[in-house]
Amino acid sequence: MPTINQVIEKYNEVEKLSDAPLTIISDVLWIIVGLIFMVHLIQNQKSLSRLNAIYQGASLALILIIIGYLSFTINSYDFSADKAHWKENTLSPYLNSLEEHNEKVEDFSQLLQTPEEKEGIESHYVSDDHHSIWIKLDTITDTGEKQQKIVESTIVKEPIQQAYLTYKMIEKPISERYSDQFYYETTLHIPEEYMILTD
Repeated sequence: MPTINQVIEKYNEVEKLSDAPLTIISDVLWIIVGLIFMVHLIQNQKSLSRLNAIYQGASLALILIIIGYLSFTINSYDFSADKAHWKENTLSPYLNSLEEHNEKVEDFSQLLQTPEEKEGIESHYVSDDHHSIWIKLDTITDTGEKQQKIVESTIVKEPIQQAYLTYKMIEKPISERYSDQFYYETTLHIPEEYMILTD
């Protein structure tokens, strides 16, 4: 299973790909500049003074260094990876390895409006095929502490007597979007006969 540091490292590699088009264009432009400069140098080599030839040679060396750096950067990109690949092959195994939090739910109701940013706990899911809603909950933690909170969650009806909430939390932030302040794979499990009541 990947560690949080490996998850972050892979995410940063995927993020670097957003710079790839600009880097490729820059490399192509510098190659064109280099070719034009070399043609100019070859055509005028006899008329160049010794000092001018040194300057021209240093300029060509600088252009070649820039081209080499850009080519090396392009070569370091992993074009086989994208956000979907990262979520499925890196984030998902990591989340699966985490301990699942389980809280009893005494009462809950659906919110009609998305809460203010700091009022609710946002949830993230590996699969894009989920339908989450905002829910106001009265919960009891593993330690017996009663809490009231607003959480983004999916809902699953099951043959159970007591509603409960499951979610996972990451050890440290991966990015702004994948923060350790959010919940992951959050699900409210409710008895089959329950109805979601709106506030």
